[in-house]
Formats: sequence, structure tokens, C-alpha cells
Amino acid sequence: MNIVVVQGSPIGIDTVNFELTKEEKNFLLKLNYRKDEVKGPLLSNDISILKNKKLKRIEKLIFNYVEEYKNKILQINNELRLVHSWSTINDNTSHEFHTHKNSFISCCFYVESEGNNKIFFQTGKTVLENCHFFDYAIKECNSFNSPKLIVDTKKGNIIMFLSDLPHKSINEGKKIMIGANYFLSGEIGCKKSVTYIKI
Repeated sequence: MNIVVVQGSPIGIDTVNFELTKEEKNFLLKLNYRKDEVKGPLLSNDISILKNKKLKRIEKLIFNYVEEYKNKILQINNELRLVHSWSTINDNTSHEFHTHKNSFISCCFYVESEGNNKIFFQTGKTVLENCHFFDYAIKECNSFNSPKLIVDTKKGNIIMFLSDLPHKSINEGKKIMIGANYFLSGEIGCKKSVTYIKI
């Protein structure tokens, strides 16, 4: 898994050799969809698609990657549970900047992608601008001097990020994406420091 950082927020990126079965793809295509925005993608009405046994293989694949991101990148032992899962169908569409509320880690799995399709992450100020709000002469963009990151979304890409990181998609082609949000579960904190809760 490759890691890139935007304003201290880690984004995990990998490519998997995973083909959907005919049954899995038909299931996605036959879902009921609604138009999310005027120029936006079609968004599944069902926001728990990975709980369907027909997508069990995909649910396991995504969860394993999210667990790796949590354990190896975030380096935390807290348990996670799936809270939302959905599909989008994109055909020369754009999805404006947004975050994923009521979740902790988000994952995008691109099961189909033809054309020039991208996901665009952006924060407010850079680390440099937080220190001194100057207009710096940037030699080469990196995670310290740039508030944005653009990632190509090709077939088989799987991308994980913290759910509060603003992002948008720009699609100059066709794309099918499965999204999933995870939240903390179980015991969090400790009684000694008066932070203990159980979710």
C-alpha cells in the first residue's frame, strides 16, 4: 500500500487484481439509483449494499484493506464496524467537494473505470501557511507546501482516507465505484483518564 499525505492526513492507495463476477456486477447495475447532484453521479438508494450476501467477496476485500490502513498506517488497535456502503455510476460527471460525516475511515473501490477519472483531495491551509500565511515560491509541490492532491482512479484502485478529508471526483469517462464508511466500535479510552466509552 502506498501512502501519501495531505496536511497530515494519510491517504492509502493500492491496486488490486480483482474482477467482479457476472452476478456481482449485475447486482450493482440493478440497484435503484438517484441523481446525487445536477451534474453528479448516480448514487445507490441503498446505503448498506455490502451487507448483501451477493457482495460478500467485495465486503471482505474492502474490510481487509481498511484494517491494514488502520493497523499499519494509523497504528491503532480500536475495532471498526461498517456503517455505510453504496455504489455510484459515473459517466462524464463530477461530484463536488464533500466529507463523509458520521464515519471515521472511508474507502473507495473502483470496480470499473474508463477514461480520465480522478479523485481530488484538498484541505484549507498548508502546514507552511498555518505557520506564516505567505505566498511562497514553491519549487515542487509536496505534503508540506500544497493543500491538494489529485489521484487517478483506474479500475482496481482502492483508496482509503480519514472521513473528514474534503474530496471531490472529476470524471471524463465512465466509472463504477463502491464506497464504504467505517466507525470505531467496542471499548474506547480508559476509565483511569476518564475517557472510557463503549460504542
